[in-house]
Amino acid sequence: MFYRRGHALVHLLLLLAVGLNAQTIVSTAPENRRAVLEEYGGMYCVYCPHGHDIITELDQTLGSDLILLNYQTGPYATPIGDDPDLGSDYSEALQDLCQLTGYPAATVNRHVFPGLEQSIPGTTAMGRGDWPEAVTTILQESAPVNIAATATLDISTRQLELYIEYYYTEGVPLESNRLHVAVLQNNVLAPQHGGDQGNYYNHQHLFREFLTGQWGHIISNTDVESFGSLTYNLTLPEYYRDVWVDPVNIELAIFITEAEQEVLNGIEVKPELSSSYASDANLIAIQAPDDICASSIAGTVRFRNDGNTPLESCTISFGIVGGVSDAFIWTGSLAPLEEATFPLPELPIVGGQSSNDLVVQLLDPNDTPDPSAYNNQREHNFTLAPTANEHYFELVLRTDNFGYELYWEVVDDNGTIHASGGNEIVGQTNGGAQIATPSDAGAYMDNSFVVEEFTLPAEGCYQLRVLDDFADGICCNYGNGFYRLRQPGQDPLLQGGEFGALDESFFIINTTVTSTAEVLAAEEKVTVYPNPARVGTPLQIRWPEAIPTTYEWQLLNASGALVEAGNEPQLPATNGLPAGYYLMRLQYADQLDIIPVIIAQ
Repeated sequence: MFYRRGHALVHLLLLLAVGLNAQTIVSTAPENRRAVLEEYGGMYCVYCPHGHDIITELDQTLGSDLILLNYQTGPYATPIGDDPDLGSDYSEALQDLCQLTGYPAATVNRHVFPGLEQSIPGTTAMGRGDWPEAVTTILQESAPVNIAATATLDISTRQLELYIEYYYTEGVPLESNRLHVAVLQNNVLAPQHGGDQGNYYNHQHLFREFLTGQWGHIISNTDVESFGSLTYNLTLPEYYRDVWVDPVNIELAIFITEAEQEVLNGIEVKPELSSSYASDANLIAIQAPDDICASSIAGTVRFRNDGNTPLESCTISFGIVGGVSDAFIWTGSLAPLEEATFPLPELPIVGGQSSNDLVVQLLDPNDTPDPSAYNNQREHNFTLAPTANEHYFELVLRTDNFGYELYWEVVDDNGTIHASGGNEIVGQTNGGAQIATPSDAGAYMDNSFVVEEFTLPAEGCYQLRVLDDFADGICCNYGNGFYRLRQPGQDPLLQGGEFGALDESFFIINTTVTSTAEVLAAEEKVTVYPNPARVGTPLQIRWPEAIPTTYEWQLLNASGALVEAGNEPQLPATNGLPAGYYLMRLQYADQLDIIPVIIAQ
């Protein structure tokens, strides 16, 4: 998966113009309302995938009559560990406005449907079973205002141009209405641990920001036959929080409300896409395991042609930071916006540490420098299973305020359970079902300290699975629970407590994971040393055999920009280079080697 920490801000110009001319694209004939469904959930929400299934069925039936927004908010959206932050700056206030009491919840046109409220009467949040009825009701009502819009988006520069018109076919009693423009992103590959959907769930209609601010642009004239138009010109950021912006999957939801509440009408707009660059390769994703027992890792890369001409070749560089790297030239034919998936050869891991980083970079589309470097490189961090030297284990548990929700088991590669404990009902449902009770067989007491002892029969790879019935882990919302797997008298091999419905981790008995990177580098591969190198240290090439008669080298930064080049044995000193990740390209005979280089402080 891919993501980056930190907030992304729009720094470029936003031009807003209110037009007084006659309408050109909006209809003046009365229309029925479209349904604007705003969903609230998170990646740890167990029943959110079921809510998504309901939404997908509605969307397939209703098409443009249904406008969808997916807000990641609340405790089930708060990222744990390395999981990405899919939230936004606006979701919490909207969640408070609808007064939801569980997840997933949704509002339909922010309208009150008596009898369908999730919480107290008069509130707008509803449970997933009531969404279809609410949508059907809204679609039968007349809309006092019509909306139309056109948009263009340059996928190379992320430049968005949006033109909106609105026309009131009826007068609205409130003195002011508000226009809202939401930026959404589809096909965001990120975890959906709730519902056990894995690390590469396709999040749809993911809310990113409001171009009009939290509560919208005020419309002061709402009389019958009132008309208005607005134009937006801005550059989308490279990232929204942890998610990089993929312009191809951007859509806009536009709707008008009475004050902050009732949605009078809305539309969905998918921008017309263009590309300013002839050749532009976009690395969409690395898909690989997050936790492994093996001494090597393999994965796949998804990339897309974001240029305006066919993509016929590009260099794919890949490697483990501090270990083996390789590169090959992909050839084929991808039309503009067409995608390809390519399997990566297995790479030996670097042993002796808790995790590794797999780095992939696309270079030289159609033998030209890539003009859009920000989407060329992705990193995938994965953890390595710790090793135990004995077969006897202790699992130390501290339950939270709801001990009966906890279950654990240890399974081998074939799925055979060799040890288990806790609530058997939770084990049967795989966690998150929210049906456990304190009287279930095996249930632990609340806030209790438990030591479970067990012996595993053979060497090999095992997996510890810790499940919670309510999908909120055992720490830290309702008590300070934890688990620690260890051998007596030793430090924990695995530990945790903050998770959703399920926490899974591998460990190994009597199998030492060692890196073959050094052997391969010495015998078969050209290397650059020292690597990592401290700032100021000269870099050198180590050849496995005789030094070639002629060769050329290029040092590239993480964005693929050339830092220095030459054809002599002396590589550049690192004086003046910022610490970070670099690539050394070595061209000799018919061989091309691309070697990751780390410059450290």
